[in-house]
Formats: sequence, structure tokens, C-alpha cells
Amino acid sequence: MAGPAINDIDMLAYGMPISVFENRFDEPIVFSLEPHDERHELPPLARIGVRYSFGPDQMDRTFADVGRNEIRFWCDSEHREVEIIYPNAFDLLLYDICVKGGFCGGLVNDQPSHVTHLLPTTGIVTAEEFATLVLRSEGDEGSQPANVERWSERLQSQFVARMGRSSVPATELAQNLAQPFDISLR
Repeated sequence: MAGPAINDIDMLAYGMPISVFENRFDEPIVFSLEPHDERHELPPLARIGVRYSFGPDQMDRTFADVGRNEIRFWCDSEHREVEIIYPNAFDLLLYDICVKGGFCGGLVNDQPSHVTHLLPTTGIVTAEEFATLVLRSEGDEGSQPANVERWSERLQSQFVARMGRSSVPATELAQNLAQPFDISLR
């Protein structure tokens, strides 16, 4: 199980640094913004960004303390804001099939392949079609029929559990790649 990811980016969006953290645990964690004990619950795969600035007379003193159930970020700036980017259902589905299930793509005809490369951009995608595309991206189409059927059933079940139904518009099968305070990916 991977832990929280820290992307202490110090991007200078609008002239202000941004620190970004992601919850890569299976359970929600607490993000505490100190010194004012501001708390935010981060569900799995959520990203939180803190954008801040210090005046000319202030020292830039920030630090993070990352634990199993909490991330504490100290940012004693009078000018700071927080933005949380939540994962969508498809992000959670990809996490389930790759991180938990091992279906992360593979080599097909000596080329890297992932299910996101094979998905149609329009129309309706069924759970069965999705499972077939996942297995095709793995290069496992020639596997023993019993394994393919079992894997397909599991992938279809995960699709329905995360997407909420057995078929969805192809437009719903897009990852949320947005980062906090980045308006270009929205």
C-alpha cells in the first residue's frame, strides 16, 4: 500500500508557491493546515494544494509532517488558500484494477499499452467491452479461457461498482488530471 504523495511543487502560479499532497491510502486521511488547526478530510486519491505568499518582511517557513493517518502542513502565511481535487469514478476504477488488481497495461506487439489508450472517445461503453479492452491492453487475449473468463467477470464487476451501472458514455471514462490551482486541465 502506497502512502501519501508529496509534490512540494513550489509552482509560481500567480507569483505564489503551491504545495500539493495526495492521499494514496485506501482510507481517508486528515490534512491539517497549521498554525490555525484548519482541517480537511482527504478521501483516497484526492489531491490538496496550498497556495500561499509571504510579505517582504516575512520569512518563508513551511514544512510538512506526514504520518499514516494525517498530513500536517505548517504555513504561517496570512495569505493562503486551499483547493482540493477529488478523484472521479473512473480514477477510482483505474486504481482498483491496477494497484489492487495488477491490470496496469503491458506490451502488445512490443508497444506499451494501457486500457486508456484503447477506449473509444464517443458512444457507450459496457462493462463487458471495458473488461475486454483491459485484457487486450495486458496482452492476455491468448491466455487460458478459464482465466480470461474469471478476470473478465472481476473487471466487469469492478466497472459496475465504480461507475454505478453496466454501461456509461465514453466521455465518463476520462481521468481527472487536474492539479490544485491549475485551471488549464478543467
